Formats: sequence, C-alpha cells, structure tokens
Amino acid sequence: MDLAAVFLLSLLGGYFFAYWWRLTAYSTRRVEGHHLYFRAAFCGVIFFGIALLARDLLLLNGRYGRFDAALIKYVLPVLKGDSGTPHPLDQAHRAEWVVTALYSLIIGPLCALLLNFVTPRRWAARRSVGPLDRLLMRSQEERAPALLTLSTGKVYIGLVQSITDPEFEPPVITILPMFSGYRDDLGRMALTTDYESVYTSLTAPAGAAPNLTQFYLVIRADNIVSASQFSPALYAQFHPGWRQKIIQRNQTPAPQELIVRLRKSP
Repeated sequence: MDLAAVFLLSLLGGYFFAYWWRLTAYSTRRVEGHHLYFRAAFCGVIFFGIALLARDLLLLNGRYGRFDAALIKYVLPVLKGDSGTPHPLDQAHRAEWVVTALYSLIIGPLCALLLNFVTPRRWAARRSVGPLDRLLMRSQEERAPALLTLSTGKVYIGLVQSITDPEFEPPVITILPMFSGYRDDLGRMALTTDYESVYTSLTAPAGAAPNLTQFYLVIRADNIVSASQFSPALYAQFHPGWRQKIIQRNQTPAPQELIVRLRKSP
C-alpha cells in the first residue's frame, strides 16, 4: 500500500506541474490517455529526485531532523506491512519514501507557480499551440482579420476574439465577422455580405450596451478546412471594386411593372 502511495503522490506532483506551468499547460490539457499518464509520470520522477536530494540536504539541519522524525513517526502507523513481521528499520525506510513522495507532491505545483512568474503567457502559448491556433493568436495580437473556410464551403472573415480552449469540448473559435461568402467548385472566393456596413447602420437603443450593435460568431474548430490572414488592400489588388460588387449583389432589383391588357369580350 505504501509503494502505491509513493507512486500516486509523485504522479500527482508531476501532473499538477505540467497542468499549471504555462509552457506545458495548453498541450497537457489537450492530450489524453497514456500520453497524459507518461507526461505526469516523467515529471513526477524528476520531482521525486529533487525532493530526495532536498530532504537529504535538510537533514543536515538538526531542527529539520526533528521535524522529519516526527513526520515519519506519524506516517508509520498507516503503512501496511508485508507478509510476516517486517523489520522496524525496513518500515522506517518505507516511511521515508512516502515522506519524500509527499514532498514531491508539494514541489511540483510550487515550481509551476514560481516558473509562471518568469514565463510570459504569450511566449509560452505560441510555443505550445498548433499551427491553426498560432495563426489565430497572431491575428488577434495584430488585430488583423482572419479568413476561415469551413467544410460547407462557407467563408468568414473577421477579427479573432478567442481561440480554442482545450478545457471545453468541442473546441470552438469566436470571431467578430466582417465579411462572409462562399467558395465555388474551383475554390474561388466570392464575398456576399459586408457586416461592417451593417454594424455602422445599426443604432443601439437608449441606455443599451454599445456591443448590441455587433454580434460574435462561434465556429467549431473541426469544421475549419483552411485559415489565413486577410488583407483588404491586397485582396483589392486582385479584385478591384470588390466592396461595390457586394453592394450590387445585395441590391434588390426594382419590381417591373406588369402591363395587363384587358380585352373586351366580343
């Protein structure tokens, strides 16, 4: 029973470190199964070794030696002995392993919190996220529109508000749409809706929040086929007058007069 406690305490220490340190937090929350288990075990072994070395150094201090002895005396009664009557010295050594594992459980989260003070959030995120999230993060930082093509052929262009959160399923992306359209069978993009012109035409009711004149779109990440940054100036070089084309496409044709000729009955 005590060996299982040693393993479990060190495993928890490694897990909390990988889960809380900014450089490994994002990727740890995305992995599952044996990948997460081995990551926690690897960190746990490291912190168990650190705890073992730190305890040996602290034992050189007489005051800590008395505290450690009291802690071992407290742990001894909860240890289960092997078949037969174990030697008291063996029981003491087993208690020392449990105490060391307990220290590794404390050191793991503590190291994660201390390292977060010197680990910039954005720097850590850029080195732990995938290519899609990295592109969306850059678009969010630069306030540059992102172009997203969905599996349905629908196209959305907008400002990224938040990227995928690994703690929630399914992973989603939130954008403030600026334009939307579709891709034809040849993959050519055709923009059909200008949300910016809609935003400017809306007027918030008196006393209402200003953001009522805008709306956010939540897109499932697994529905995104391709993503890139969108430059209106660069797009205009290849498609001159594209904004006017959107307006013309959305204009309702004037109703034609229907001329009915009445013929008198003979």
